[in-house]
Amino acid sequence: MKIPPCLPFVKGGWGDLKVTFYVMSMTFLFFYLPYFSLGIFFLGILYRFWRWAKTPVPLRIVVPPAPGSRLGVVRRLVGDVLLFPNLFRGDKLLWAGGFLLHIFLWLVILRHLRYFLYPVPGWVAAIQTLGLYAGYLIPLPLAFLLARRLVIDRVLYISILGDYFALVLLLAIAVSGVLLKVFFRTYIVDVKALVLGLVHFQPLMADAHWLFSLHFLLVMALLIYFPFGKLMHSGGLLLSPTRNQRANFERRFVNPWDFPVSYNALNLSSPEKYAQALVASRKGEKE
Repeated sequence: MKIPPCLPFVKGGWGDLKVTFYVMSMTFLFFYLPYFSLGIFFLGILYRFWRWAKTPVPLRIVVPPAPGSRLGVVRRLVGDVLLFPNLFRGDKLLWAGGFLLHIFLWLVILRHLRYFLYPVPGWVAAIQTLGLYAGYLIPLPLAFLLARRLVIDRVLYISILGDYFALVLLLAIAVSGVLLKVFFRTYIVDVKALVLGLVHFQPLMADAHWLFSLHFLLVMALLIYFPFGKLMHSGGLLLSPTRNQRANFERRFVNPWDFPVSYNALNLSSPEKYAQALVASRKGEKE
């Protein structure tokens, strides 16, 4: 059912009021919230990249061992994004949990492309089984990462509310998705019609199960939160000066802040005063 241009308030008894509230809530959830969430998601990511890009880097702070060429920097960044080598050297158990989480998450996301594409490409159809089992297993690494923050004292000490919020939100999305697949099965044709309607700017108001509505709402909350939390580390890694700089220490590094500054006559400390103090200090060293 397409959403009408306006939803008049239904007058009547308690039953009519509940129907009105249900229609208005479904209209907000499946019509307004998706576009609002996607707008915050993309604008927030662009804003974070803009802030990172405009931040000056006055020093060469590359972490060794580091490559000396631009091609080496590209290889290093690709390796950091795909394999997490630093995490592997520091904590192999944490690396295993994080690596599995990212693999399962990508498989689940790629599996969900079948709702956005018509007709469904062959490669998307080919990974449906892998994505299904990844969806069943993804709560395990999430539960491990959450338990690690609660059990290990040093990790508990440095954890903040945002760390728990992200893990609990992802875990709630994963568990609700598994429940929808196993116990509260939804009609895939209706789900695809809903998603394709949003893609083509012809949204539909779905008469969905409450668990599907909750699952959809949690995904929208994740899109809104993503640009402003630690989940944005996936993009911040590419602009980190400790990872994207070259180790060409033999060349002089020019500080981008080192620009000519004219002397202000109103300054109480004149250049002559600094020169006299420098001469006095050198005389003291000789004596």
